[in-house]
Amino acid sequence: MFKKIAYYYILSSILFLTSCQDFLQEEAYDMKTNTNFFLTPEDAEMAMIGTYSYLADAYRQSTIEMLTQNSGAFNKGKKTNMWVAGSFDATTKEVYETWDFFFALIDRSNDLIANVSQMDVLEDEDKAAILGEARFLRAWSNFVLVRMYGRIPLRLEPTRGIDAGAVPLSSSEEVYSKVILPDLKYAKQNCAAEYDASHAGRITSGAAAAALSKVYLTLAGNVDGSAYWDSARVEAKWVMDTGLYQLTDDFNDLWTSKNTSESVFEVQYIRGIYGSGYSKIFTPAKSGWSAKNGGWSRSTATQKTYDDFRMTYEPAFPGNADGKENGSNDYGIPADYRVQCTYVDQYVRTDNGRTTFIYPTQGYKASNDSWPQIAKWKDPEAPDNFQGDNNFIVIRYADVLLMYAEAENEVNGPTDLAYDAIDAILERARKADGTARTAPANWDRTAGLTKEEFREKVFNERRFELCAEQHLWFDLVRKGVDTFMAFKTADNEHGRKTAKHGVYERGILFPIPATEMAANSKIDVTDQNPGY
Repeated sequence: MFKKIAYYYILSSILFLTSCQDFLQEEAYDMKTNTNFFLTPEDAEMAMIGTYSYLADAYRQSTIEMLTQNSGAFNKGKKTNMWVAGSFDATTKEVYETWDFFFALIDRSNDLIANVSQMDVLEDEDKAAILGEARFLRAWSNFVLVRMYGRIPLRLEPTRGIDAGAVPLSSSEEVYSKVILPDLKYAKQNCAAEYDASHAGRITSGAAAAALSKVYLTLAGNVDGSAYWDSARVEAKWVMDTGLYQLTDDFNDLWTSKNTSESVFEVQYIRGIYGSGYSKIFTPAKSGWSAKNGGWSRSTATQKTYDDFRMTYEPAFPGNADGKENGSNDYGIPADYRVQCTYVDQYVRTDNGRTTFIYPTQGYKASNDSWPQIAKWKDPEAPDNFQGDNNFIVIRYADVLLMYAEAENEVNGPTDLAYDAIDAILERARKADGTARTAPANWDRTAGLTKEEFREKVFNERRFELCAEQHLWFDLVRKGVDTFMAFKTADNEHGRKTAKHGVYERGILFPIPATEMAANSKIDVTDQNPGY
């Protein structure tokens, strides 16, 4: 019953958007106005649901390679490409698609805000809740864009007319102060605390608070003593104190179920109707884990990404840093259950029945087989490449705990409260599938870690727990260009490397798309980000 309700909920947004698009093809004006659509509470609700379809578009594909491979932790197979080498530019398809998708979501949110604000038929509380959701989506879209592109056009009104899109670039400080922070604060105050299963995926006050914590961490950057650290700590603690979110008992449940107790902000997809492409993007070819028994292995983890994860809690693991083939070695089952759930170690090919071994399992041949592949998203029943059933979790409770631990450490040092947040994550990993384990062990509180040492351990724990979930690039960027470049350099120096990362300062921002410069008369090539 739950699935039927949730699927109907998302399907209604598709029908709404389809009707709008058909109408716009026939008429030269926008359908959604006060006089011809926003007349009843049902209209407002339908418009809100429809806006979520633009969120699904924004997270479907384009940002995946950009954020994974440009982080320095992923390759495209064992080969170099523009994201690994850093040779992408303002004309690259994914660069302008990501820009366009998130600005489309901003425009739909602006349209909703403008029209719902004028509706007299809505109760004040209902109106505020819908506006809270719309303002969250507007804020989040700006937050993604300002981190990826730096200065962006600040658009706070619906785009109507050819000239309405001509807006100059605003500084990141202005984007944060005029839209991101006020919108998220409004959403936290006015969004519902929780929804029933029939409204899975709707924005809640907890999602807004978690987003605020992430915004404050970003604003704190790498500044020791910044007041933003305490703001981040307060918002993360607010989410924790609601009692509405819990870590799943089994880490793997996050990838086999939807909208679990751990989900704070999750993008909804429906197999065969409005699906996702994560299984196709990440799983190996001929594995049977994606549409038509395929898989693109589009973003594969580097050796260092895997080795760091496994060796942190399993120091006896020898890795493959000497660059030699290790086909005769068997490193056994990883001590940390999360490694098993995060990476593919081997699979039986659907075309010939043979087993393909993935680094570093027994039988692996460095000259033939792939680097570590990501196992988090599988859907063998997907009917086509981008019709999978895998949702995308933008923020989950483990992320909130990690943000809290990081901010608490920056404010007060490595306190028991900071350790407690980390312990919860490690404890879940030890018992995740019902099997008692000794690894990953809790961090030793008697070791006398300094604030700097605890900070580094939290950064690495984020890499492990949230691997491939599009957090690492943002984490590196907020820590500064030196950290960003040092991370890529260290990966280049580890193990057998057939594809090295381009280590360029310009990689800390993506270029303003050439399409935007061509369409927006208020910006030109002199506004381009450095290095492009």
